[in-house]
Amino acid sequence: MGQFPTNDGIIGMAMPLTGLVGAPNALPAWVFQNQTGTLGNNLNGSVLYVGVTGNISVILGGTSLNSVSAIGTPTNGGTNYTTVADASTTCSNNMAQGLTVAITQTGGVIQSLVIVAAGSGYNPGDIITVTEAGRAAGSVDAKAVITAVNDGVPVSAQAIEFKAVQAGSILPVAVDYVTSLTTVEAGDIIVGR
Repeated sequence: MGQFPTNDGIIGMAMPLTGLVGAPNALPAWVFQNQTGTLGNNLNGSVLYVGVTGNISVILGGTSLNSVSAIGTPTNGGTNYTTVADASTTCSNNMAQGLTVAITQTGGVIQSLVIVAAGSGYNPGDIITVTEAGRAAGSVDAKAVITAVNDGVPVSAQAIEFKAVQAGSILPVAVDYVTSLTTVEAGDIIVGR
C-alpha cells in the first residue's frame, strides 16, 4: 500500500487511528493533545484511503451535534395531553433524534414545552411532534418548530455507513470521524488532508 500525500506539511504520513472508533472527540487528529502523544480523532475533513475490503461508518466533514437550544410556542397544541416531565418527540428531519420535552398543558392542549434532553441532528425550522404514551385514540398530535440549535461535537448516530468498500479505495467524502469498522481495521486506513 502506497503512501498518501497530505497538504499540511505532513507528507505521506499514515495517521494512527487508535481511539478513533467510538465516541467522537472534538480535538483534531493532527494536533497532539496535552503534548502526551495521544492523537485526537477529529480528522478535520480528511480523506481516507482504505487498504482492505470491508464496511466503515464515518461522520462527514462539517457535521455538528445541532442539539436543540430553543423551541417555539406550539403551532398546534394537540389534544388529550397530560402534564409530563419527559415526553418523546419525532421530527420532520429524519436525521434528528433524542429530543425530549416537559409538557405544560391546559385542558389537554399543550401550552408550552421545555427542553429536557436536547438530542442531536436538528436544524432551525425542523417541525417536532410531541408523543405521549397512553393518549386516547384519535387524539391530535401537538407540533412545534425548532427555533435554535447548539453547535457541538456530533454523535455516532449521525454517521453514514459505506458497505463493502473495496481494497485500495478512497472514500468519496471528506471525513471528520470514523465511528465503526467491520473487517477493516485501524491499521488498514491511511488518513490524508
